Amino acid sequence: MQRKTNKMNVYMKRKLFTSIFTLLFVALSCNVPERSIVSNEDFQTLLNKSKKYIEGYPHYPDSGLMILRKLLSQQQGKDEALYCGKALNLIGSAYEIKGIYDSAAYYLYEASRIAEEIKADTLQMSIFTNLGILHFAMKNADEAIKYYRQSLEIAEKLKDSIAITHQLNNIGNAYMTLTSEFEKAVSYFEQCMKISSKIRHDLAYKVAGINWAMIYNELGEHDKALKEIKHLIKEYGSNIYADYLLGSIYFKKGNYKEAIHEWKELLRKTLNTREFELTILQNIATVYKHVGNLDSTVVYLEKTYTLRDSLHNQQSVETIQNLKIAYETEKKEAKISNLEKEKQFYTLLGLVLSITLLLVAGIFIFRHKLHKNRIKQLEQEKQLTATQAVLDGEVQERSRIARDLHDGLGSILSVAKYNLADIKKSAVQEIDVERFDKALSLLDESMREMRRVAHHLMPESLSSLGLKQSAADFCSSVAHVKFNWYGEETRFDQKMEVMLYRIMHELVNNALKHSGASHILVEIVRYADRVILTVQDNGCGFDPSVEAKGMGLSNIRTRVAAYKGNLLVDAKPEVGTEVNVELRIEN
Repeated sequence: MQRKTNKMNVYMKRKLFTSIFTLLFVALSCNVPERSIVSNEDFQTLLNKSKKYIEGYPHYPDSGLMILRKLLSQQQGKDEALYCGKALNLIGSAYEIKGIYDSAAYYLYEASRIAEEIKADTLQMSIFTNLGILHFAMKNADEAIKYYRQSLEIAEKLKDSIAITHQLNNIGNAYMTLTSEFEKAVSYFEQCMKISSKIRHDLAYKVAGINWAMIYNELGEHDKALKEIKHLIKEYGSNIYADYLLGSIYFKKGNYKEAIHEWKELLRKTLNTREFELTILQNIATVYKHVGNLDSTVVYLEKTYTLRDSLHNQQSVETIQNLKIAYETEKKEAKISNLEKEKQFYTLLGLVLSITLLLVAGIFIFRHKLHKNRIKQLEQEKQLTATQAVLDGEVQERSRIARDLHDGLGSILSVAKYNLADIKKSAVQEIDVERFDKALSLLDESMREMRRVAHHLMPESLSSLGLKQSAADFCSSVAHVKFNWYGEETRFDQKMEVMLYRIMHELVNNALKHSGASHILVEIVRYADRVILTVQDNGCGFDPSVEAKGMGLSNIRTRVAAYKGNLLVDAKPEVGTEVNVELRIEN
């Protein structure tokens, strides 16, 4: 049968030590969790061990139950429901063997509910089989047959031929034993033998054949029963059940000598239970009594009583031994549990110390990185301050030079011109007039060049009229340059206006000198919080990935960086160049 910052630093330090002491407190005060973790492999191993206790011969259901109760308190992870269902199924089977049918039914129905929820067909098939066995033991034929049939349906769905033969045997046995519906029983035994023969499942075939022979014997067809059992023994070999049935058939036929011979031969073999041996001894005593051999009857009755007493004593010894095993097992498990607690404590303590070291290392690394970033920030601020000072000095120096050229040298040249003009009117002879006029012309050109240089160094219109007018004047003075202004016309900070003007001047000069452009576009867009300067040309362009030399871009980058602005250069060879400068306007 089948049985189935400083403040910040101080704050961080406080947080660190708080975390450390909290973790240490947990480690020192913790116990082992109520549910320890058992792997699926270990859980299955223990299930198999308990199954051997429960379903093996001899049965030790209490030992199996002790293992299973402990397993139910374990945590099996993602397959917890499946393994819980398996454990409950075995617990129900154990209670059925012990004859405690109400407990058996409770655990089996609970296991069936779990199997249905997780759709575990193989487990459900085993549970239905055990429910059939339970109702068979309770002589409840209809329920037993119902659950055997439900198990058969799942076996057919899973195409499990071996399980199909077992359920056919179970159903036939229920009809034969509980309802005496031999024709129905024979039908199921025939199906079992047909499938067993096809898949060469000898055990199922022999069980069905023995059951069939038993039906013939019960119906009084002893010759058919004898023929069938001899055929089974010849084809598949002898076994204790076939030999026992053979003796029963001889007894029913009145062949007492052969019956006694078969049963005595059976006693020489290893039997699976002492109860089976007791039954055989009683049968031999009954036959001897039937034939009037009182001496032999007394002999075998004495053997029967001796074995019964021995069996009772053995059962007592086995019970005591099982209790001793259970006690020793409990002690070992308690010792293992304490070792596991100690191991988990040291593991957790090591984990806490590791986390503490990681936290301390993390804080030192964070502070070191913060310190490096602060040094880098200070260096950048220092460099920007120096750059800003250089630019401010450059603006001041340009203003001074422009002023000196205009006010000093310009005035001297003007006076020289007027004096020369005076001399021309009064003292110069005609022969020197042409040369004199040429000198005046050169003087005029020098004055114009001086004004141009002074203007480029620091345009007067920049300080008086602002960036828009100065940029427009500059662009209009250069061929092929177009200027556009978008947005508000309010003025910027003087330093920003000077810087934007110098960048524009540098970019236009670069385009004129190096690109060979025929068209240059200068645009300034004024927003509320930023200003964007764009200089675009259709010249020869260049490769931005190659460091450009002699184009003033390095100087421009320095100026933009000093104001924490952004510089974007978009250049393509033979296409042109576009430079965008974006500066934020501080309110």
